Amino acid sequence: MKIFTIHSGSHRGLFNIMKESLEANCKDYELISKVVPQVSKTVDYGKGDSLNFKHLKVLHILELLYTEKEPFIFADVDIYFFRDFAKDLEGRLGDNDFIAQFEKYQFGFNTVCSGFMYMRPNEKMRKAYKWILYNLHRFKGDQVTLNRYLLTHRLKYKSLPKEYYSINYDNGNKVWNGEDIKVSVENPFLIHLHWTLGMDNRIKLLEMVKDKYD
Repeated sequence: MKIFTIHSGSHRGLFNIMKESLEANCKDYELISKVVPQVSKTVDYGKGDSLNFKHLKVLHILELLYTEKEPFIFADVDIYFFRDFAKDLEGRLGDNDFIAQFEKYQFGFNTVCSGFMYMRPNEKMRKAYKWILYNLHRFKGDQVTLNRYLLTHRLKYKSLPKEYYSINYDNGNKVWNGEDIKVSVENPFLIHLHWTLGMDNRIKLLEMVKDKYD
């Protein structure tokens, strides 16, 4: 199974953590990262010129949707893998166009996270990501744009369960700032280190969930 990601120099440390977790805990995965120039001075999601990087991310996904022949994973670089998840994802994909990590209830439905997706490279997904690329600046980010697309266009998809974990499951959808949180997931496949800002918080969050898992 192929896992694609994209990173610049500011996120090299996170990529190394991602790579080490995959090598230690999951076998027979091919991790492929596109390394791009540092196009954003601001590295926090949704701040300043971070949209420059999102533009490169959407271009990369669109390219993959044309070049890959089999379903593939796209993952943001701030993900740590705890155990093998290939059979679980394959069983959940079914006839869906994609499946993705749950984000939160918004816009009247359960929105998805564009930071972990298992995608089928078909014409419907290519059409969707062309639209996302065109409207990216309008909605100020690839994830919001993807969910806006799902409001008005037909894609068959579903969100993943809590075992594909992020901290907002347990803190009421707030930006996490280092406070103690009771982690509710017992046996995660992975943790996405978002819903927080800064490298220090990401590492602290990872250690907190690793302690729970161990």
